[in-house]
Amino acid sequence: MRMQFWSDAINNIFKGNPPQQPIALAVAAALKECPLSRMWFKRIITERTTNLDDHQFMTIKDMESYSENTASALLYLQLESLGIKDVNADHAISHIGKMIGITTFLRSFPFHLSQKRLVLPAQITAKYNLSQEDLFRNGRAEGLEDAVFEVATAANDHLLTARSMLKQIPPEAFPVLLSAVPSARFLEKLESTNFNLFDPKLLRKDWKLPLSLWASYRRRQI
Repeated sequence: MRMQFWSDAINNIFKGNPPQQPIALAVAAALKECPLSRMWFKRIITERTTNLDDHQFMTIKDMESYSENTASALLYLQLESLGIKDVNADHAISHIGKMIGITTFLRSFPFHLSQKRLVLPAQITAKYNLSQEDLFRNGRAEGLEDAVFEVATAANDHLLTARSMLKQIPPEAFPVLLSAVPSARFLEKLESTNFNLFDPKLLRKDWKLPLSLWASYRRRQI
């Protein structure tokens, strides 16, 4: 029902008749200032509708596809809001969105597990002989850190690819690329815990994040 509301809302917003809802009104106001593609909004809604039950992904590729259609789509909209049309920026944003999406699933792993949902791909849990029953009952299982390492490596590979393209991207696109910094810092912290998603260190607020964002902007690095 809620996804249908947003699907109808986007249609009405682009017809110039937004519903009297704060977010819908904000999107309608944004459209008056800059051209935004309906396609990206629809892609996000369609992907969320397909995965509304938060079912387990089969492969890392499935996680990447979901992330491309949600996190990357939001970043494409940010590029559009800045009036940037650049193939290299699009390519980098695609990888950053996938990295953000995968990292978000890793960050939320303990919560999803408490709700009896497993966000690690079935291909990975099978590879490391992870028992869903053990994870749901005990929260931990032998081989979990190895499984997390493999998924985190996939996220980091996307980050490295995006970093390799920074010199080819217009400087005015860099504010959008800064979206990668929080997730990149989480991956670093996760590595320092030996890929233990339950380490209390991962729950602490990153008070250095504002400084890191400022430094990344100054150095044009993510």
